[in-house]
Amino acid sequence: MRKRIGIIGGAGYQSTLEYYSRIMNKYSAQFGDMDYPEVVIYSLSHGKFKGYEDNRQMDEYVDYISKAIFALEKARVDFITLAANSPHSVMDRLRELTRTPFISALDSAYNESARLGYKKLLLMGIKYTMQSDYFQKRFSKGGIEVVAPSPEDQTKIHSVIYDELMKGIIQESSKINLYTIIEKYPVDAVLLGCMKLPIILKNGESKYKFVDTLDLHTTDILNATVEAQ
Repeated sequence: MRKRIGIIGGAGYQSTLEYYSRIMNKYSAQFGDMDYPEVVIYSLSHGKFKGYEDNRQMDEYVDYISKAIFALEKARVDFITLAANSPHSVMDRLRELTRTPFISALDSAYNESARLGYKKLLLMGIKYTMQSDYFQKRFSKGGIEVVAPSPEDQTKIHSVIYDELMKGIIQESSKINLYTIIEKYPVDAVLLGCMKLPIILKNGESKYKFVDTLDLHTTDILNATVEAQ
């Protein structure tokens, strides 16, 4: 019997929709039938997420996410996943709240980076992610260095995400500006630490290599579901 997926979403809703869509599209492409996996989604408020992140109110942050964890437990999900990168910053604390296993986007990104032999990555995401160290801690366990952009570049990247991508705006000029930022840093690849960035930064469209956390994570989620048969 296939496992039931529990998704904590809402940060933002576009990423939550993308997670559901990708999981189902990947299932359809792989199996070609209509026996789609069961999914339970608990969508939290992006505004509350951002407020707790901006003010570094981590206890309140964990308490807020715990509401979704307990609701998903009641729905008898077999594992839980976070449809955003930033709440992975408190993954260790979240795991202490439940016996239900998590499938981590950090692990998905790390495993692919290690497989490809990357040694140094540039982290791009919202300011909260770029100014935190949870990616660095996870990747350093395997000897992979993760570096953050300069404060000035962080502001530019954050603006593209919040002022454009989250509003459905995709501008070629912004893509070029992101490429200009990447060019400054001598790295093996770019770690896309925001689930919105794969909308504008894609492998095969430039000379740069990207670790697409969203694509890797949704693949691992589907694999965990169908392998339970």
